[in-house]
Formats: sequence, structure tokens, C-alpha cells
Amino acid sequence: MRVANRMTDKRLKALTADASCGIVPGLYVGVRKLKDGTYARYFLLRDRGLKRVFTLGKYPEMSLAEAFEKGLRWRKLIAEGIDPSEQEKASRDALRPSPAPQKEEDALTFEKLIWKWIEFNTKRGRWKNAEKSRDLVWDGFFRNHIPKEIRDCPVVDLKPQMFCDALGEKWGTMIDTPERILSDAKRAIDWAIRSEMIPPMVNPCQVVDGRLGDLLPLNRPEGGHEPALPPKRMPAFFKALMQLVPVSQTARCLAFAILTSARNTTAREATWGEIQQDDDGRWLHVIPRARMKVKSEKIPFDRKTPLCPEAVQLLESAPRVGRSPDSYIFPNVNKGRNSPFSRDSVRALIKRMHDKQKRIDGIGWVDPDQFHAKTGKPRIVTLHGLARATFNTWAKDAKGYSHKPFSRDLRESCLDHRNESYQCAYDREQALGDMREVYDAWGKFCMSLVHVG
Repeated sequence: MRVANRMTDKRLKALTADASCGIVPGLYVGVRKLKDGTYARYFLLRDRGLKRVFTLGKYPEMSLAEAFEKGLRWRKLIAEGIDPSEQEKASRDALRPSPAPQKEEDALTFEKLIWKWIEFNTKRGRWKNAEKSRDLVWDGFFRNHIPKEIRDCPVVDLKPQMFCDALGEKWGTMIDTPERILSDAKRAIDWAIRSEMIPPMVNPCQVVDGRLGDLLPLNRPEGGHEPALPPKRMPAFFKALMQLVPVSQTARCLAFAILTSARNTTAREATWGEIQQDDDGRWLHVIPRARMKVKSEKIPFDRKTPLCPEAVQLLESAPRVGRSPDSYIFPNVNKGRNSPFSRDSVRALIKRMHDKQKRIDGIGWVDPDQFHAKTGKPRIVTLHGLARATFNTWAKDAKGYSHKPFSRDLRESCLDHRNESYQCAYDREQALGDMREVYDAWGKFCMSLVHVG
């Protein structure tokens, strides 16, 4: 791992943006501008394996030397499979006097509070026009983002650090999910205080002017549409990508996502049991509706994506790690024989491809129409942008890319958008045949430069 030059006190005192400390991999200074124009500086330790950001302490209360020492010590604990923040908390708890007998209000856990808050507001009609019920939203939040430590914790014992540990990494990579979680959680805790379910307390989920805001990373992902390539550059990108496929399951996953216009999670978590044949022996990717963004409340049948010959070839040449139907097609063997790749793995692959291409042409793989708000530089493309936005732009321009015209409803059906008007309005087998024409043409277009030169 590359480590930056060692931080000095002189440099640290002048920092106005996040910077690496050097010496200890992942140790950096997070800088936050305060309302009075001064800067608060925190020592943070990022571990990409755990996908977590740990807060070590605030400067100058913690010296640079102390940060180096603590960072090295925590790195060793992480390497041994020990959660350093949990160990430190256990050490602090051991020094505290025995807690008083548990009071009735202490039994209200965070998860119980959320369900009570949702029930209360649902009865009042707060979300009556929402496309998705709030209990379904929070069922997903609890399954995918909130650890058991927080779910089962009495509300009165919740600390900002717990939410930072759980959501800190996602705060810097996901556009709105962490904000939605913390916003709802703050409202629920405020409601519990007003309703006298719990005694008055400092809300641990308050970001603005709250302790949690000091702990969370400053950098937030850009909003709006995902960065995508102009379709005319896709064949060149795909040629570079296919050179990596023989040695990278992540590259194979990205190629499969592009060829099937799949969403990020749909591609990464694809299983061998989802690859099926129709009555004519043609291959399909059949995704259970529960795994799709648009769930069965909107569309009552599973998603079927016709596989073009290029996608089938990708699967035929893929190493088969597991033999059961629920084995992942693109497993992350570093995490276990049946674990999917993370979003960060795909993002890191695209970043490496971009850096290499930029050394060649000075541009790299960027969206020429989207720019970082702070730097003004074009944004690097993403899986979602490549697989869906670029695909849709290509499909709309029949004249520019020399393919037959595809109707808007057909394009929407390929993208699995919420109305599924094409598949709902017509015979689904006929719709699949039309979709296969789209994907076959898209596959040929993407691969048009692979065997050239």
C-alpha cells in the first residue's frame, strides 16, 4: 500500500482540507470548517477491508505523535480481526462503576422506537402519498445499513460514534440513503423525548450543529444523474475492459452489467440459479422481483433479461466457484466463496481504468457533461451510468448508431422502469423477443472494437 509523506505539526495546523498523515496506512486528518471561519481537525483511520472510518481523536487534544501511536495499534488489532473501537469501549466500560438497575424507559431499543414512530405517523397519514410504505423502507435500512449493535441498543444509550461507525463510509459514497436514515432517526428520537418515552437527552443522530456532524466525513458524493460515457466511446471502453476480464471477476461483472443494462446490485449479486433458458433454449437472466428496485407491489412478475451472445460467452468462460443455484456468478473469494463484490470494488476498477486511459489520452473515462462542484473537473463514469444511461442514450439514437428504432416503452422495459408498460401491455413472450433484439444489437455495438487491432 502506498503511504504518503509524513504529516508534521506545521502542516497540520495549516490544513484546510482532508490530508493523509503518512506512516500509518489509512490514517488521515479530516478538516471541518466551523461557522466562525476556523477549522476543526480530527484524526481518522480508514480501513477499506472493513469499509469503516474510525475517529481516533481531535487535534490538538490528541497530538500527532499520539495519533501515529494509536493508529499503528489499531491497525494491528484490525489485522487480528479485532474491532479496536469496541475493545476501547469495553476497556472504558470496565473502569466505570456498575450501572444502576435498568429503568423501564431503558428497555426502549432503537428498533422498537422506529417501529413505534412509523406506526404513529402512518396513522396520522403522514406518508399516505408515498410510493413505498415507510415500514418497507426501514425494513431495508435495518437489513442493509443498521447493525444489530444499534438495533438492539436502548435509545438512551445511543452515541453519535455508533452511527458514525455504521454509516461513516456510506456517508462519503452514497448520495442520499445515510441522510434519510439519520433524518428519520433524529425525528424518531425527538418524538420519543417529546412524548416522554425517554428522558431528555442530546440527540445522537443530529448532524447539523451536532456531535455526529463533527465525526462524519466532510466529502459527500455528487447528486443528480450518474456520470456516463457518450455512447460513441463505449466500444473503446469495452475493449479496455475485456482485456481485464480474464484476470478480474470485477471486470467480468462490470461487462455483464453493461451488456444487460443491469443495476449495480442486480449484477453484483447475480447467482447461477438465475441464469435460465426459455422454451427455445435461449438464455435469460431471471431476477426475482424481490431483488429488484421496483418490487412486486408495482410489477407482479419476475424480471427477465434476454442475454445476448456476448453476455452468454462471458458466463461460459467464467470460473465456477460454487455449484449450488445460490452461488454468486461473480464471487469475491477474498471475503468468502459465496460473497459478492462490494460497490467499492467496481468503483475502484473503473478508477484504475480511468487513470490508465488518462495517461494515454489526457481525458480518461469521464462524463463530459458532468463536473465536480468543488474541483470543476469532469466526473469519472460509474457502473450505473455505463450500464443504464449510456445504454439508454444509444438505444434512443437509431440513426446515429445504425440500429433499428426502439420505442420508448421498449427502452423503459429494458431498463425495468416502474411502469413496465411494454411488458404489462403486451404478451410478455413477445416483449422478451423485442427486448432480445435490443440487447443483441447493444452487445454487438459494445464489442465492435474488441477484436479490432
